[in-house]
Amino acid sequence: MGVVDGFKSASLFAKISFVLLVVAALFASIAFTCTGWAKNNVGAHYGLWRLCGENVYAPGCTQLDGWAVDWWAATQALVSFGFFGIWVALILVSLVMFSESFKGNKEMAIAAAIVCIVTGVLYLIGVIVFGAEFDKYFISRNYLTLMNYSLSYCFGLSIVALVFEIVAGVLMILDGKGGGGGTKPSA
Repeated sequence: MGVVDGFKSASLFAKISFVLLVVAALFASIAFTCTGWAKNNVGAHYGLWRLCGENVYAPGCTQLDGWAVDWWAATQALVSFGFFGIWVALILVSLVMFSESFKGNKEMAIAAAIVCIVTGVLYLIGVIVFGAEFDKYFISRNYLTLMNYSLSYCFGLSIVALVFEIVAGVLMILDGKGGGGGTKPSA
């Protein structure tokens, strides 16, 4: 059985979950690696792992992994769980859809759903921590400085990724319960 046949024979919920997880994995990968979580008006771009400037005379980045700021470290940890959870769930859903050994396996679908929901919630908590604390320490203090801070595109990509991950988890629960019109596993 090929990939196309596996996709065609999968349930509607599994197909939608697969597509959502592929998009979530793409968005989460971009957000995880880029410096677009926040920015200021003087050219500093904040990512999970580094802070980069766009000064043409002194360009460069400063590593933020191991930075002794508790809320930043919590964000890094929680978002990492969400990021890896998306990839694990995508692998599990792919096995359910494309592997003869796991085709239509309800237990595997429920496992993918649990991974999606648990790590999606952890991802959500990480994004909330980042948004709230960045606002507290940077955005809300704009009246004290001439710098304007704002959240940026990777923050938004992370929100989309975690929502897609959680929705895919809910759809996989429905698929695992037999509501997706999928094929039965062979004995």
